[in-house]
Amino acid sequence: MSLTVTSLYSLLVPKMAISLEAAQRPRESLIGMTLDTRGGSYIFTKVLYRRPDRYVVKAQRTDALERAHAPSLVIKLSLPSAARAPEEKLVNKARAVAIDAGGDSHWVLQHLPRILHSEDLLIVPGSKQAHVADNLHNASGNTCEEDCDEKRTLRIVVMEELLPIDTLSNASDFAQVFFDVLNCHKWLYDNPRILHRDISMSNIMYRFDDDHNVCGVLNDMDLSSDLNDLEDLKATSLRRTGTPPFMAIDLLGKDSHQPEHIYRHDLESLFYVMLILFARYEFIAAEPNDDRGERLVKRHKAPLSEWFDPTLSWDTLAEKKQYFITNIPPVTSSLHMNHILSSSFQGFKPWISRLKNALQDGLGARNRALRDLEEALESGEVPPSFAYETLGGKVQYSTFFDVMKNFGGKVLRAPPYSLDITATTSLQPTLSTTAV
Repeated sequence: MSLTVTSLYSLLVPKMAISLEAAQRPRESLIGMTLDTRGGSYIFTKVLYRRPDRYVVKAQRTDALERAHAPSLVIKLSLPSAARAPEEKLVNKARAVAIDAGGDSHWVLQHLPRILHSEDLLIVPGSKQAHVADNLHNASGNTCEEDCDEKRTLRIVVMEELLPIDTLSNASDFAQVFFDVLNCHKWLYDNPRILHRDISMSNIMYRFDDDHNVCGVLNDMDLSSDLNDLEDLKATSLRRTGTPPFMAIDLLGKDSHQPEHIYRHDLESLFYVMLILFARYEFIAAEPNDDRGERLVKRHKAPLSEWFDPTLSWDTLAEKKQYFITNIPPVTSSLHMNHILSSSFQGFKPWISRLKNALQDGLGARNRALRDLEEALESGEVPPSFAYETLGGKVQYSTFFDVMKNFGGKVLRAPPYSLDITATTSLQPTLSTTAV
């Protein structure tokens, strides 16, 4: 069966606009179908990932000659806001900045996705398609208070296939991938001025370089912001985005001290990705005929399961995360991590303990600063200064770099030059305490 972009809409959107329970049904319906786009024709070979608002499908070129010279491909199908900058625009901007600075061999290119084609089908307001899209939008968990009236588009993105981190088979490779992503994320912020805004387990992937070194890749810029594009900032900066278990505490609660999504929030999300992976997964021996060695599986009665409860409100999730971060004294944090982390990832205990303690110190410092601010305002004195963007300097790139640059007694591969660890980490000019 051959599909045009328009016919794909009529086929996919009703299937995508279903409940989470229905999304677990067999995935064979798209396999073998051909998609005709302006960038060429592709045949779907495997559904890799599906949730109510997104499909990711493995595909290949229909033309045998093109297929022989093309990399392995995936096609992502989604329904983003029409006001949101296409992922292709942000990825291509980042790659262009890198090539201008260092040519085709610039280090960061190994850590960025490669998009081959992208196109949109605009959904006309008031149409039957728009009604179905509304159902899909609601099924994805978004609320009307944030973006109910937005126009949306069916977006098709063809990109080079990357490998999910749950296919890694040793702890040292996980360490390198996470360290790579930390540095790529900072480079994106400092140079093309892109803030990712959706750090999650599914968005951290990897590829191998020509020397077969594992290279972490920061994927999926669907929700990212171009900090130099005022229209894009207007469309994204005040909207909460992310996957709740991985989102920063500030962005989950109603009464947020820092409602705008800033650089520090992505660092906190990276911490939660590592914490959740190292706590909830473990390696087991592969099947006899499986040449991959050990494989990663979810632990029985895995810790932090309540963070994934779909009935949990964001406020309650924020409270649970706050309790985890702040109610375990640093002096006992290392012992607590012995219980939390799986036996496969005990080597990451120094990372998780030190980063949790940094978040604990930073949140505590902010609470004290807010009390000082309240007292100063009551007495008419000048309020003391405090760096809310970095929680008093406790949570910033340098914090994470210093913790993550070593693993297992070895120094991990780092960028060939030092990234700017003193750059401001906010979407806006530095906040004064009177603005909080």
